[in-house]
Amino acid sequence: MQKFLQTVYTCNMNTAISLDINVFRITEHLRISVPEFCSMAIQEFVKNNQKSATTKQLDAFYSTHKAKIDDDILQAQYDLVGEEEWEW
Repeated sequence: MQKFLQTVYTCNMNTAISLDINVFRITEHLRISVPEFCSMAIQEFVKNNQKSATTKQLDAFYSTHKAKIDDDILQAQYDLVGEEEWEW
């Protein structure tokens, strides 16, 4: 029920912001609406920041933990690939 209410609440939320005139020119050139452009920009911003947050978390983890592949997994990988000639 809480997820349903959250979806309904956030679905109808509006926000007013001021935009530079160049944003309007860009959207006109791209033939997309300003809200569509803003939505795409926000999604891209969130996606890029999530990646950097994930990278920071991984860096923090591996700075204190040794990254080592288990010997059995390493052998299984070697057995799958075997010895073969590589072409460059």
